[in-house]
Parts: sequence; structure tokens; C-alpha cells
Amino acid sequence: MAAQPDFVDEKERELYGRAVLGEEVRQFLRNDSVGQYLHRRAKLTIEQAQIDALDVDPDSFFGWFRAKRKLRKIRLEAAAARLFIQWMGDAIVDGNQAEKELNEYRD
Repeated sequence: MAAQPDFVDEKERELYGRAVLGEEVRQFLRNDSVGQYLHRRAKLTIEQAQIDALDVDPDSFFGWFRAKRKLRKIRLEAAAARLFIQWMGDAIVDGNQAEKELNEYRD
């Protein structure tokens, strides 16, 4: 691990940490096989949820209640996948913002 630079104060240390985290997430998703796998799985889960939701038939023999439970399960799985993608994106955006603030901080 590279040595951290000398910081002027805690705000600069915090901005640096956010910027580094954003870059690490970017590299995780871009260059790490686990990151690529997780991102791909999240996207596939969302796509599959859309397909599965279209197959739910509230007029089936078991009726609306079973369909409602099944739709809830499908939506929860898709929501978890969307949250993963959102968290990764948020970390990258926050890191970019912190990097910009860090560049302006000492000026």
C-alpha cells in the first residue's frame, strides 16, 4: 500500500479517503473479476426480475394472494441488485467530488 501524504488537517484527510475509495470502487468494477461478476449478476438479476414479473398471473388457480407474494419476492431481489449498483455508483461519484474538492482545497 502506498504511503499517505501529509495532510493539512482532518478535512483534507477525509477528502483524500473519499477520493481513494471512489477510485478503488472504480478499479474493483473495471479490473477485478469479482467486481465484474457482482456487477454482471446485479444487472442480470434486474433483467430476470422484469421477465419473472411478466410471468406472474393473478388470475391463476391460486389467485391474487400467491401472485402478490411472488411479485413481492421478485421486487425485493431486484431492489437489492439495484442497491448494489447504486452504492457502487454513489461511491464513485462521491470520490470524484472529493477529488475535485481536494484539488481546490489547498489553493
